[in-house]
Amino acid sequence: MDLGRINAQLDDWLTPRLPEMLSVLEHMVNMDTSSHDGEDVNKLGEWLTGRLQSLGFKTLKLPKPPVPADEPWRANMGNVFSAYTDEPGTGIFLPGHMDTVFPGGTVSRWHFEVNGDRATGPGVADMKGGLLINQFAVIALKELGLLDFPVTLTFSCDEELGSVTSSVALTEYMKNGWACISSEPTREFDQVIERSKGSGHLRLRVEGKAAHSSMDYASGASAIIELAEKTLKINKLIDLDREIIVNTGLISGGTSAGTVAPLAESGIHMSYAKMDDGFALLETIRGIAKETTVPGTTSYLSGGIRLPPLEKNEKNAKMQELVKMAGAAVGINVKPIYAKWASEAGLGSYRMKLPSVCGMGPWGGGFHSEDEFLVISSLIPRCKMLALSILLAGQAFKK
Repeated sequence: MDLGRINAQLDDWLTPRLPEMLSVLEHMVNMDTSSHDGEDVNKLGEWLTGRLQSLGFKTLKLPKPPVPADEPWRANMGNVFSAYTDEPGTGIFLPGHMDTVFPGGTVSRWHFEVNGDRATGPGVADMKGGLLINQFAVIALKELGLLDFPVTLTFSCDEELGSVTSSVALTEYMKNGWACISSEPTREFDQVIERSKGSGHLRLRVEGKAAHSSMDYASGASAIIELAEKTLKINKLIDLDREIIVNTGLISGGTSAGTVAPLAESGIHMSYAKMDDGFALLETIRGIAKETTVPGTTSYLSGGIRLPPLEKNEKNAKMQELVKMAGAAVGINVKPIYAKWASEAGLGSYRMKLPSVCGMGPWGGGFHSEDEFLVISSLIPRCKMLALSILLAGQAFKK
């Protein structure tokens, strides 16, 4: 494969389309897509698949998985959408997520802007910039007649929550995939992610018994005190040396300061570098949830492991070598890094057993904050590296 010649073809195709790329990015960024608002997220999914269908792709809206009885909030999640060149769920798998951490209404006060070489706006880098280059890389290969194998793009609805519903849909959908290339953003121009952490999301609910706090305290059972006891025990599971983190980031409860609290809840996030550590951590937290310190209280734990870590293995090492070859052809001296966040590349590697790589998206920073930005000059080089990696992976992992 003459990577130099193909790189020149891609450059000629992509360079004059930079204004179009920025226009597509602006449209995506200026759509509210909070993970918790499935209706808004689905609007972007419909727009993306409609656009790609007009360019000759086949498209699909995957059905939602069943909602577990202990996680009824999942009913508010959106759908996974897909655009593919051949058969659904085949070939090179390009996952991407539409959802952002920003609440609905954000774009009414903070929207897409270009300032010099930086584009800003909610989700501009994480990961609407990745959705952008996924599209343009495959469109370019398709229109240049370079694509002689299947490619499947997917658009997830809830990756920022650990792909709680998307992971179920994707695991079944991509069972015939060949390799997984995730275009999450990177913090530097030359970075690509070879390892990343896994995540888990849990909700702990404690039910107690209400009572007047001054007249009849002994008759009550405080859900807040029970939750506090459990939270302190869970916090002791943190092991920074082993990169095991468990964070209680949300907490609520009670009805009034003068009432023994009949209810309390917390939201817990798990982070781990090894899958075995994730499973062990989950089992320990389940054991803590079953213990009772305050008599008369009952606890319920829901959720679990969401996204597996992207760990080193032989298949992933081969994928890294292909990316380095693609980068060299573009003029990028690829620097493999370890990222301390989770992505759907871990899903591709662990659940689907696919050669996987992450961090193939544009260069950006300030993720999950109103300082988020994308470096515009990274779009075309990173898009070309992605396109060449797709070609190399299609050749290397063809089934």
